[in-house]
Amino acid sequence: MGRTINTKRTPPHPKPVEKVELSEEHLKRRLVLTILFLLLGAGAIAYGFMQFLSGDDDAGWTEIEANATSDELSCSEDFVFLYELGAGDTSALAENKVLKTLYTELAVDAYKFFDVDYTYDGVGNVCSINRSPNEIVTVEPALYNALELVQEYGDRSIYLGPVYQMYDSLLFCEGDSQTADYDPYQNSYLMEYYGEIAAYACDPESVDIELLGDNQVRLAVSEEYLAYAEENGITDYIDFSWMTNAFITDYLADSLIENGYTHGCITSYDGFVRNLDDRDVSYSFAIYSRDGSEVDQPAILQYTGQQSIVYLRNYMMSEKDAYHYYEMDDGEIRTLYLDPADGLCKSALNDLVSYSGEKSCAEVLLSVKEIYIAEELDAEALDALTGESVYTVYVLDGELMYNESGLTEERSEDGVIYLTR
Repeated sequence: MGRTINTKRTPPHPKPVEKVELSEEHLKRRLVLTILFLLLGAGAIAYGFMQFLSGDDDAGWTEIEANATSDELSCSEDFVFLYELGAGDTSALAENKVLKTLYTELAVDAYKFFDVDYTYDGVGNVCSINRSPNEIVTVEPALYNALELVQEYGDRSIYLGPVYQMYDSLLFCEGDSQTADYDPYQNSYLMEYYGEIAAYACDPESVDIELLGDNQVRLAVSEEYLAYAEENGITDYIDFSWMTNAFITDYLADSLIENGYTHGCITSYDGFVRNLDDRDVSYSFAIYSRDGSEVDQPAILQYTGQQSIVYLRNYMMSEKDAYHYYEMDDGEIRTLYLDPADGLCKSALNDLVSYSGEKSCAEVLLSVKEIYIAEELDAEALDALTGESVYTVYVLDGELMYNESGLTEERSEDGVIYLTR
């Protein structure tokens, strides 16, 4: 998988954010999942077409499922891959068979590439890098591209590996009585410890990935940080953590497109979507908003063409979200959205949908994450991203906000606002 890095970005020409007053009658509606995604078990992330035909030998919209394998781990359970079989020159039956095989291989490979826990013969992955500080490691092209992109955007989040590991333990606590051992907001010692790691993470002289070309990298770690890591039992210097599926979504989508399969879309349970379809066919993405314990669907974004969508939210929507969130007894929620400056979880909004027809999921994520992981929302910074073809939709104080010019609005009888681009 290749990617051309564009370092000459168009200067931003921000458009004032649009404000749409939401109907009070429907602002507090409980979340209602579409029948399609109830069947798929994909949670309330997105939904595509209202026509859905199942069956391996039927033409039409089908969920492509990876073949079950007993000896290899796969990331396929994190995704829903919808495809319109038989829309091209190949029969639906033959196309389904090929897609299953290809998707299975891609999902297995992607899992290995970004695995932080294990190494695999013949595969240079994240774990390989962590186990070889200050040594040259040859990694998979998809991982090299990911590291290159992170470096281009100047994001230091992947160097919070040791803190992500601690937060993972927090998320799997069985009750609040256990959380003080992992939660910096309850434990001043941990807050200081996370701050120390964050200081190393933000300092390229302490830890940095050197890109050497030909898929070779070197994890440069200072003697001081090496000593600190040994003293504190640190082994995972880098970790894509909650961002992993953004890069995997792109890997899956780009690989499928390169193989000529474009009549579908891929959605991860944690909010990353790539629409592969370059036809004039309508897709929809539900806009959600949390207010206290209520989750509403005030709007739906309708679009055509290939698209990358990133949905960031600071609360759970499905059982799988236990990997990303922990809700305290008092309703406070801990997330993996960590600020590299101090290693603490933050979110400026409950919900933020960002999208682009020109950039990948990872590029959209890296464009908006610093704005989202903050104490307060910087709306002007979001608006400035329109100059880079990255647009956002969110709800603020009961108003639907969006910043892409040319969107048309239509309110349905039940108060949902349809935004069409």
